[in-house]
Amino acid sequence: MNVLIVEDEPNYSDTLEMFIDELGYQVIGVAQEGKTALNLFKTSKPDIVLMDINLNGEMTGIDVAKEFQSIQHTPIIFITSFDDKETFDRAKATGPYGYLIKPFAPDTLERSMELALQRAHSDDAKAFEQSQSGVLAKNAFFVKERNRLVKVEINEILWVEVEDKYINLFTENRKYTLRQSLKDLAEKLDPTKFVQTHRSYIVNASKIQDIDLHLFVIRINETEIPLGKSYKDELVQRLQML
Repeated sequence: MNVLIVEDEPNYSDTLEMFIDELGYQVIGVAQEGKTALNLFKTSKPDIVLMDINLNGEMTGIDVAKEFQSIQHTPIIFITSFDDKETFDRAKATGPYGYLIKPFAPDTLERSMELALQRAHSDDAKAFEQSQSGVLAKNAFFVKERNRLVKVEINEILWVEVEDKYINLFTENRKYTLRQSLKDLAEKLDPTKFVQTHRSYIVNASKIQDIDLHLFVIRINETEIPLGKSYKDELVQRLQML
């Protein structure tokens, strides 16, 4: 797991780095003020951010968190000396995954980070939970590739899979890699045509060749895709069967 630290007290940022290292995670950058933090966030794309609220410069940690979330939704844990309700309410408006008051023990930080990541992954695992089958899906969307926007026809999508921090979207001829959550992508797909078959997979039901109910795999375009046991019954119920 890659961690970005935004903290303007060098001694405390050093302590956080030590904590992170002991937990077996990777610190990919340390920033003391907002502009540096934004640059690191854009270039390093962290899995989680530890954010102090009182920073050097014009931007507070809350301001920086808002900028981060406008770029890419990422778990943020606020670390602060402020325990007043007004500061907490302002921080809460950015949708943080944790709020720790200094000083705190290493195991408190570890638990907060584990819970934050669990919550982030559970959002993907329940990608279709909030979907409404009556919503009309668009026929295509555009994928950004460097300086180009490439059109992808939705009915040409075979399946979608999660890989680390990315989403791989497969058509018959090529693969597209996107940086967003499975939940966000699911909201752009028609749930009457697409179905989640695994916590990391969504498939186009019309492209399914066969389903092995013993081995729990689906075959699409001669590729085997895992079928989670908890998703099997719903998939079978939704298929037209003779």
